[in-house]
Amino acid sequence: MKRFDWGTTANGEPVTMYELESDTIKLRVIDRGATIVDFIVKPLERNIVLGYDSLQGYEEGTAYLGASVGRVANRIAGARCEIDGTEYHWKPNNGPNLLHSGENSLSFDVWHLVPQSAKQAFNYDKITLATMLRSEEDGFPGDLRVQLDIIVNGADVNLTYRYMTSRNSVVNITGHSYFNLNGTAANTNEGRKEQSLITNHQLRLDAIRYMPFGENQIPTGHIASVERTPFDFSVWRTLGNSLNAYKEELAEYRGYDHQYVLRLPTTSKMFALPVNHRFSDREDMTKHLALCGTMHVADLALEVYSNAPGFQLYTGNWLDETGRDGVHYGPYSGMCIEPQFAPNDVNLPNFGESLTKAGTIYERHITYRVDLLNG
Repeated sequence: MKRFDWGTTANGEPVTMYELESDTIKLRVIDRGATIVDFIVKPLERNIVLGYDSLQGYEEGTAYLGASVGRVANRIAGARCEIDGTEYHWKPNNGPNLLHSGENSLSFDVWHLVPQSAKQAFNYDKITLATMLRSEEDGFPGDLRVQLDIIVNGADVNLTYRYMTSRNSVVNITGHSYFNLNGTAANTNEGRKEQSLITNHQLRLDAIRYMPFGENQIPTGHIASVERTPFDFSVWRTLGNSLNAYKEELAEYRGYDHQYVLRLPTTSKMFALPVNHRFSDREDMTKHLALCGTMHVADLALEVYSNAPGFQLYTGNWLDETGRDGVHYGPYSGMCIEPQFAPNDVNLPNFGESLTKAGTIYERHITYRVDLLNG
């Protein structure tokens, strides 16, 4: 593991970049937001995530590129919820909703490095970052302590978010990397630098159910089959073809920004997956996780695994950012597969899986696996 100074936030906090490496992957992470800045597939010399050149880009950007998102990712309807009989309210930042926990998100916090012995060996590299969000800062009940293990192991990047709240609360943490397996941007005929689009990506999702929206992109709580709908990626489909074929049906959202269901919700509350097994740093995490989906281009594939009950597919419909090397990121410049609990889970009858019990440790696991293909 290597470390570099990476500037100072507007609040005067120093930010550090960490570089983790295997024979296949070079990963660069900054402690501001525990954010993946670069995900380089070394044999192809290709960076497959969207990012900015500088800390200023991350502070001014609005797309959460590569960030760890929470305490509660996605939307909370009406920017309110009730926990243990107490009503909590926040300032809306997405129409009437609270999106990604508003101004006091894990995405904006400067995490600290947890001291540990050297871990680089046998083709894996690891760091552990940690932070705490106080209840009085983000308005949720109880202080939230989070520890994130980031491990680069061969062709895998493993993220383990381990968290605990001091009071009964709600937590829904995910990673928000935008992937584009084409990698580097290309110059258009006009000479303006534009990111090549994900419309050429083949996509297959392992979920056969999704959650239809009601108003304001809030799921109704109904779980529907993807069969014969625009949301069916149970077989390989070219993303651009689906976006074009269902342009009218997806017009309100400009594309895909929907929750897919891997496991039906339990009727038991406080189900946020308490720790029951500690994995070895060199263990193949995918043996213990569910496959969310796979994307590929001619020479490269990426699989996303998790222990989450579902995931949000977002095709970068509203992107409008100046990214790395001054390249413009517009709609469909990158794609997110965000393992998480259902949006507005805390307010949905028969859900509430994101509720946490005070003093109990929970874990969210996410693995990104790259596979080099014969072009």
